[in-house]
Amino acid sequence: MTYASSMSTTVRAALPADRETCIRLLTAQLVEHALPADPAGIARGVDLALAPHSPAWLLLGERAGAPVGIVLANQVVSVEKGGHTLWVEELYVAPEARRRGVATALLDYLTTEGRRHGARAVELEVVPTQASALALYRRRAFREVHRQRMTLDLD
Repeated sequence: MTYASSMSTTVRAALPADRETCIRLLTAQLVEHALPADPAGIARGVDLALAPHSPAWLLLGERAGAPVGIVLANQVVSVEKGGHTLWVEELYVAPEARRRGVATALLDYLTTEGRRHGARAVELEVVPTQASALALYRRRAFREVHRQRMTLDLD
């Protein structure tokens, strides 16, 4: 992926040299949402996303050269959508950079590049109490899908 710019936010693919930055931003996101923030697990996930030929898209949003936002999306095959989709696993903007267009730039880049690569949809989940996130996604034309997400941990 190449660099893109929007509203003084630069979005680019994370590189192996960004590993610690990615870990720091994703840890902050999990801690903020009171989710388990296992350092070894986060590092494993980042390493998998940064591995050559990974189906993951790991993007950084930067303002004035400083990384302030991150998105992790995974390319998956969808029979329902009739092709590849991008599942947004994580999207986080540091508190000091919020309401400055960082999340919008990350989503715009993800959707533009997704279309360019033939993705049929971008999908994500949001906690209903996250009003600002819901408002952002609605402004970007996301629509609600009423389903119950379930998980089964295998380890």
